[in-house]
Amino acid sequence: MSTNGAVVRLGEGDLDWLRGHLADQAVNNGGGGGDERAAAWFAAGDPDTYDLDGASLGVHFLLTGTERGGEGPLSFVANEAFGAPVRWASGHGRAFEPAAVAAIADAIEATAARLVRQRLESAALATLPPFSSRRLGDDEKEWLLAVLQGLMTFLRHAADDGVALLVTL
Repeated sequence: MSTNGAVVRLGEGDLDWLRGHLADQAVNNGGGGGDERAAAWFAAGDPDTYDLDGASLGVHFLLTGTERGGEGPLSFVANEAFGAPVRWASGHGRAFEPAAVAAIADAIEATAARLVRQRLESAALATLPPFSSRRLGDDEKEWLLAVLQGLMTFLRHAADDGVALLVTL
Protein backbone atom coordinates (compact mmCIF):
# COMPACT_ATOMS: atom_id res chain seq x y z
CA MET A 1 0.00 0.00 0.00
CA SER A 2 1.36 3.37 -0.98
CA THR A 3 1.40 6.16 1.55
CA ASN A 4 1.72 8.54 -1.39
CA GLY A 5 -1.86 9.59 -1.01
CA ALA A 6 -4.33 7.57 1.00
CA VAL A 7 -7.56 8.01 2.90
CA VAL A 8 -7.89 5.85 6.02
CA ARG A 9 -10.97 5.08 8.09
CA LEU A 10 -9.95 5.62 11.69
CA GLY A 11 -11.11 3.04 14.17
CA GLU A 12 -12.35 3.67 17.65
CA GLY A 13 -9.63 5.43 19.61
CA ASP A 14 -7.38 6.19 16.59
CA LEU A 15 -8.31 9.87 16.40
CA ASP A 16 -7.79 10.30 20.14
CA TRP A 17 -4.45 8.45 19.84
CA LEU A 18 -3.33 10.82 17.07
CA ARG A 19 -4.28 13.86 19.14
CA GLY A 20 -2.47 12.47 22.18
CA HIS A 21 0.56 11.53 20.10
CA LEU A 22 0.68 15.06 18.68
CA ALA A 23 0.61 16.48 22.21
CA ASP A 24 3.37 14.06 23.28
CA GLN A 25 5.51 15.16 20.34
CA ALA A 26 5.14 18.81 21.33
CA VAL A 27 6.20 17.98 24.88
CA ASN A 28 9.03 15.65 23.82
CA ASN A 29 10.40 17.87 21.04
CA GLY A 30 9.14 15.69 18.20
CA GLY A 31 9.62 12.34 19.95
CA GLY A 32 8.55 9.36 17.89
CA GLY A 33 6.74 6.13 18.40
CA GLY A 34 3.58 4.86 16.85
CA ASP A 35 5.05 3.44 13.66
CA GLU A 36 3.44 0.04 14.29
CA ARG A 37 -0.03 1.52 14.70
CA ALA A 38 0.37 3.80 11.69
CA ALA A 39 1.80 0.96 9.57
CA ALA A 40 -1.39 -1.01 10.15
CA TRP A 41 -3.37 1.81 8.55
CA PHE A 42 -1.47 1.39 5.28
CA ALA A 43 -1.37 -2.41 5.06
CA ALA A 44 -1.84 -3.72 1.53
CA GLY A 45 -5.40 -4.72 0.81
CA ASP A 46 -6.83 -3.18 3.99
CA PRO A 47 -10.51 -2.40 3.25
CA ASP A 48 -10.31 0.56 5.66
CA THR A 49 -7.73 2.30 3.46
CA TYR A 50 -8.33 3.84 0.03
CA ASP A 51 -5.06 4.24 -1.86
CA LEU A 52 -5.13 7.27 -4.13
CA ASP A 53 -2.59 5.46 -6.32
CA GLY A 54 -0.45 8.56 -6.89
CA ALA A 55 -3.47 10.53 -8.14
CA SER A 56 -3.81 12.84 -5.12
CA LEU A 57 -3.12 16.12 -6.90
CA GLY A 58 -5.10 15.09 -9.97
CA VAL A 59 -8.15 14.20 -7.87
CA HIS A 60 -7.76 17.45 -5.90
CA PHE A 61 -7.65 19.38 -9.19
CA LEU A 62 -10.79 17.66 -10.50
CA LEU A 63 -12.62 18.65 -7.31
CA THR A 64 -11.32 22.21 -6.86
CA GLY A 65 -9.75 23.40 -10.11
CA THR A 66 -6.54 24.16 -8.19
CA GLU A 67 -3.29 22.31 -7.47
CA ARG A 68 -3.42 22.64 -3.67
CA GLY A 69 -5.89 25.42 -2.94
CA GLY A 70 -9.63 25.60 -2.83
CA GLU A 71 -12.00 26.12 0.02
CA GLY A 72 -14.21 23.98 2.13
CA PRO A 73 -14.88 20.28 1.94
CA LEU A 74 -13.85 19.78 -1.70
CA SER A 75 -10.29 20.85 -0.87
CA PHE A 76 -9.76 18.01 1.62
CA VAL A 77 -7.21 16.05 -0.45
CA ALA A 78 -4.35 18.55 -0.80
CA ASN A 79 -5.28 21.78 1.00
CA GLU A 80 -3.27 21.50 4.20
CA ALA A 81 -5.25 24.35 5.75
CA PHE A 82 -8.33 22.12 5.87
CA GLY A 83 -8.51 19.39 8.51
CA ALA A 84 -6.63 18.90 11.77
CA PRO A 85 -2.89 18.34 11.19
CA VAL A 86 -1.54 15.17 12.84
CA ARG A 87 1.91 13.54 12.98
CA TRP A 88 3.37 10.24 14.01
CA ALA A 89 6.95 9.00 13.90
CA SER A 90 7.08 8.19 10.19
CA GLY A 91 4.50 10.46 8.64
CA HIS A 92 1.85 13.11 8.83
CA GLY A 93 -1.59 13.85 7.54
CA ARG A 94 -4.82 15.57 8.38
CA ALA A 95 -7.67 14.13 10.40
CA PHE A 96 -11.34 14.77 9.77
CA GLU A 97 -14.10 14.30 12.35
CA PRO A 98 -17.21 12.35 11.28
CA ALA A 99 -19.20 15.57 10.65
CA ALA A 100 -16.48 16.83 8.28
CA VAL A 101 -16.42 13.45 6.51
CA ALA A 102 -20.17 13.75 5.90
CA ALA A 103 -19.71 17.31 4.58
CA ILE A 104 -16.94 16.13 2.22
CA ALA A 105 -19.04 13.24 0.89
CA ASP A 106 -22.05 15.54 0.37
CA ALA A 107 -19.94 18.19 -1.40
CA ILE A 108 -18.39 15.66 -3.77
CA GLU A 109 -21.77 14.17 -4.63
CA ALA A 110 -23.09 17.69 -5.34
CA THR A 111 -20.21 18.48 -7.71
CA ALA A 112 -21.45 18.56 -11.29
CA ALA A 113 -20.05 15.86 -13.54
CA ARG A 114 -19.86 18.51 -16.28
CA LEU A 115 -17.45 20.56 -14.16
CA VAL A 116 -15.24 17.54 -13.45
CA ARG A 117 -15.16 16.68 -17.18
CA GLN A 118 -14.14 20.28 -18.02
CA ARG A 119 -11.30 20.12 -15.51
CA LEU A 120 -10.24 16.75 -16.90
CA GLU A 121 -9.59 18.50 -20.25
CA SER A 122 -7.66 21.39 -18.66
CA ALA A 123 -4.05 21.95 -19.66
CA ALA A 124 -3.31 22.79 -16.02
CA LEU A 125 -4.11 19.20 -15.01
CA ALA A 126 -1.34 17.92 -17.28
CA THR A 127 1.25 19.92 -15.31
CA LEU A 128 0.59 17.98 -12.09
CA PRO A 129 2.31 14.78 -11.00
CA PRO A 130 2.26 12.08 -12.25
CA PHE A 131 1.56 13.45 -15.73
CA SER A 132 4.86 15.33 -16.24
CA SER A 133 3.54 18.14 -18.44
CA ARG A 134 2.22 15.92 -21.19
CA ARG A 135 -1.26 15.69 -22.59
CA LEU A 136 -3.37 13.10 -20.81
CA GLY A 137 -4.45 10.15 -22.91
CA ASP A 138 -7.89 8.58 -22.67
CA ASP A 139 -6.56 5.75 -20.47
CA GLU A 140 -5.11 8.24 -17.97
CA LYS A 141 -8.32 10.23 -17.89
CA GLU A 142 -10.37 7.10 -17.26
CA TRP A 143 -7.90 6.02 -14.54
CA LEU A 144 -8.19 9.40 -12.81
CA LEU A 145 -12.00 9.28 -13.00
CA ALA A 146 -11.97 5.74 -11.61
CA VAL A 147 -9.82 6.85 -8.65
CA LEU A 148 -12.23 9.74 -8.02
CA GLN A 149 -15.28 7.45 -8.25
CA GLY A 150 -13.69 4.95 -5.87
CA LEU A 151 -12.88 7.75 -3.45
CA MET A 152 -16.47 9.03 -3.62
CA THR A 153 -17.79 5.57 -2.74
CA PHE A 154 -15.25 5.14 0.08
CA LEU A 155 -16.15 8.55 1.54
CA ARG A 156 -19.90 7.93 1.35
CA HIS A 157 -19.51 4.63 3.24
CA ALA A 158 -17.33 6.34 5.86
CA ALA A 159 -19.87 9.17 6.23
CA ASP A 160 -22.76 6.71 6.53
CA ASP A 161 -20.81 4.76 9.17
CA GLY A 162 -20.01 7.96 11.09
CA VAL A 163 -16.24 7.43 11.24
CA ALA A 164 -13.32 9.85 11.24
CA LEU A 165 -10.73 9.82 8.44
CA LEU A 166 -7.03 10.38 8.06
CA VAL A 167 -5.80 11.84 4.74
CA THR A 168 -2.15 11.61 3.69
CA LEU A 169 -0.34 12.90 0.63
